[in-house]
Amino acid sequence: MGLLKFFHRWFPNYGVVLILFSIVVKIVVFPLTKKSHQSSKEMQALQPEIAQLKEKHKNNPQKLNQATMNLYKEHGVNPLGGCLPLLIQMPLLISLFQVFRSTIELRGAYFFGWITDLSAPDVVFRLPFSIPLYGDGFAILPIIMGVTMFIQQKMMPTQASGQQKFMSYYMTGFFVLLFNTFPSGLNLYYTTYNLLSFFQQRSIKNKLAEK
Repeated sequence: MGLLKFFHRWFPNYGVVLILFSIVVKIVVFPLTKKSHQSSKEMQALQPEIAQLKEKHKNNPQKLNQATMNLYKEHGVNPLGGCLPLLIQMPLLISLFQVFRSTIELRGAYFFGWITDLSAPDVVFRLPFSIPLYGDGFAILPIIMGVTMFIQQKMMPTQASGQQKFMSYYMTGFFVLLFNTFPSGLNLYYTTYNLLSFFQQRSIKNKLAEK
């Protein structure tokens, strides 16, 4: 919260402060994001060999796992490399969730348009019924956030299986439902972060393609 208050000295709108904060976070995690994309591209290049290993050891899962790990080690590929930015983001999102729910300065903080309170969901109208996990309020920022997540997934170079694709799309839908009741400030931060990630991914993808 200290950094947010520092920015607020120069920019009186906390919505603008959150956008600046997301830019700072994106700059800090840029090396990990770049490494994540390199790892994803290397994983994609290994897919034909992994498919051969699956065929060769289809009746022996233990040998398949061992052979796959040896393949990763031989090519210097970290299969978890693509998860590094997410591992950093999740604790930060949890911390921000607590900040927006408990910080007095953000209560009633106006951003623009329909976002009139950054400590509360940006609900534009109420449904006549409540949906489990989603609630009864219809918020716009979680939907925009879901769209940015979907675009990011489409840009990932890893060749995912049908089940993996289903799980990634499922998680996007789950996040839209879950974030619908979260503070609009948190959704604004995460949406901005995803938009920055989109342009960053496209830039990294183009640079890797030139090599």
